[in-house]
Amino acid sequence: MAASTLRLSGTAPIDVVVVDVSESGVRIVTNADLDIGQEISIGLAGAGSSRAYVVWRRDDHYGCAFERPLGPEGAALAFSRSAIVHLGTPAEAPAGAASGGDYLRDLYAQHRPWKLPPDAIMATLVIIGIAVATCWRFFPA
Repeated sequence: MAASTLRLSGTAPIDVVVVDVSESGVRIVTNADLDIGQEISIGLAGAGSSRAYVVWRRDDHYGCAFERPLGPEGAALAFSRSAIVHLGTPAEAPAGAASGGDYLRDLYAQHRPWKLPPDAIMATLVIIGIAVATCWRFFPA
């Protein structure tokens, strides 16, 4: 859960709490009265501002579908930064980054859990091979 800001056309910003974020949408909690089908703009710290449409409501919980899916990188980066991105201002890449897209690709590559160094992969395969050979030695088929 993270605090965020929602904007409706012609109204002041509304504080909301984002409960879930996925590539295709967001679930929010707010006291504001939103209508099904209403267009909103929501700030997702780390992923920027996104346009969405309200698709369902249960009490003060709303489900909203993004106009354009965030993609895996955008969903992973949502709320990865501590500061909330203010709506209407694009998120900037750090100094030295070629472009925002390059920055996101580099950041995603740095945090992939399955990215292992070759020596770690080789050591794991050797250990598995020794375990298999040992099992066959003591428990022949």
